[in-house]
Amino acid sequence: MLREQGDSQAIKPDTALGQALVDFFEVLEPIYAGGDHGVFRAIVFGGCAVHIHTKARGSADVDVEITSHGLADRSEIIALLGEDAYSFTSDEGLSQILELDKSFSTTLGPLHEDYEDRAILLTTQSSSPFVEVYVASPIDVAISKLGRFGKRDQDDIQSLLNLPGVSIEEFKRLAKEAIGYYVGNPVPVLGNLRNTIQDYHQGKES
Repeated sequence: MLREQGDSQAIKPDTALGQALVDFFEVLEPIYAGGDHGVFRAIVFGGCAVHIHTKARGSADVDVEITSHGLADRSEIIALLGEDAYSFTSDEGLSQILELDKSFSTTLGPLHEDYEDRAILLTTQSSSPFVEVYVASPIDVAISKLGRFGKRDQDDIQSLLNLPGVSIEEFKRLAKEAIGYYVGNPVPVLGNLRNTIQDYHQGKES
């Protein structure tokens, strides 16, 4: 279960992409801010989450898990968020867009069952307790990338694991637990985990 706003660590984005991500969810605030439609909650994964944590590369796709506790249907929320692409100007002065990835699902890759407990609140424009946007923790974003494990995913994982306060031992433990109940074939994902740990330690030695 996600923590209450007052109990959660929060991140205030200070980059153009980070602020654009905050603005991306504003379309929902007029609907949910009053609480008449229940609580809207979202947890951001993927490249946007990597950027929020590391300020590294961005992503045009918004990978987000959406939940609603109230009257609104999840499909209605997705329709509102996916109605238009959000345009913004990057820190380099380039015109870019954010767009909801409607095909994203947390079931596509390994994910620890307690990821909600580690999610970090994203400071938004709204002070309403009924509108909550979270970013998955660095470790949980890293675990979720062990499935696809392309070159960009591998680079993202190493960037996340090298953040201050991130424990490689905790990552290894939680990743093994997540792979233990992963719905896909665990063998290649375990191999990806071994390669990740090896690359991490080689990076520390160089």
